[in-house]
Amino acid sequence: MIDLPPPDPGIEISLASQGISKGLRQTDGPQLLARGEIVFGPLFVASYLKNVSGPASDGETAAIIGLRGPAGGFDLVGSAAWKFGVAPVGFDDQALEINVAASRHIGIVTPRLSLTWSPDELGTTRRSLYTEAGATIAVAPHATVSAAVARRDRDGAPDYTAFNIGASYTFAEHFTVDVHWYDTDRSRLGEIYENRAVASIRARF
Repeated sequence: MIDLPPPDPGIEISLASQGISKGLRQTDGPQLLARGEIVFGPLFVASYLKNVSGPASDGETAAIIGLRGPAGGFDLVGSAAWKFGVAPVGFDDQALEINVAASRHIGIVTPRLSLTWSPDELGTTRRSLYTEAGATIAVAPHATVSAAVARRDRDGAPDYTAFNIGASYTFAEHFTVDVHWYDTDRSRLGEIYENRAVASIRARF
């Protein structure tokens, strides 16, 4: 029998001026995301719900299970998510997504590398691999700046490289405001690939 610590529940609610996923625009207007999580030591289970704009569905939800913890000086996270499209219209409405990420604190700098893979994404995209490398710098108490570059290779949709840079500030213990600039190398393909500034506020309890 597995002896797990008592459950530690948490909830996160965020409102962004525009939804962003894997460097691409995900909504025409604001996006509201609610995420709940229960932690049992290194094990966590979670779920989220958010609105999206597109032909595949009006929203997205997922059931997630994963592990997180330190190893060899790194902070590691691995998870598996089963994603569902909300009110799908003639497209794939379920998808498995695997994510692994590693980060390490080096003074005020925290480099990070993550890989997200799916054998068959929601909508018309099939196999997809999204690789992102970036770093966060603590510039003041509760304030950080960050930048990242990512590459997405996929079947059934164009490959692209994405970039972002921004700043975050945590205040009143549970609230974080964030402003980021996003861009890709495929802006000629349409609005979802074009550069944009996104502001958000997030509450965690």
